Amino acid sequence: MEFAIYQSISGNLAGAAVKLLEKIFLSGSRAVFFSPITERVDIINKTLWTYSTNAFIPHGDKRMGFEDQQPIYFTDVFKNPNNASILVLVDTFDLTNKEYKNFEKIMLIFEDISKVDEIEKIYRSLKDNGKNVNYWKQSPKGWEKLS
Repeated sequence: MEFAIYQSISGNLAGAAVKLLEKIFLSGSRAVFFSPITERVDIINKTLWTYSTNAFIPHGDKRMGFEDQQPIYFTDVFKNPNNASILVLVDTFDLTNKEYKNFEKIMLIFEDISKVDEIEKIYRSLKDNGKNVNYWKQSPKGWEKLS
């Protein structure tokens, strides 16, 4: 399993998450976007509808139906109805959920500077346990790999 940590510094977590979801979609992969905060899920879900006039990323949630057909599935209650290989976590960094083991890649996205110490501990723990993990930080030029 691969782990990727993304630290957004733009002040626009939704915009950063949408760019990462776009990369996932364009790669042909499926993803579950999970946050336990319903409002966050709704904001990023809605942002996908309006972020570009030139592109559309198919996505959905339980209200839209066809859960198994959605390339990007949004949820505030963890599940994987679209058989996604990538799990995108926002607002939760607890990696102990046993169902997470079914993903090939887990992406943690955060912006809150007060979470840096917690995220660095997670990063060190994953590295110390031999996991494949990369840390990316947003810059004016885009995402820069720190490790």
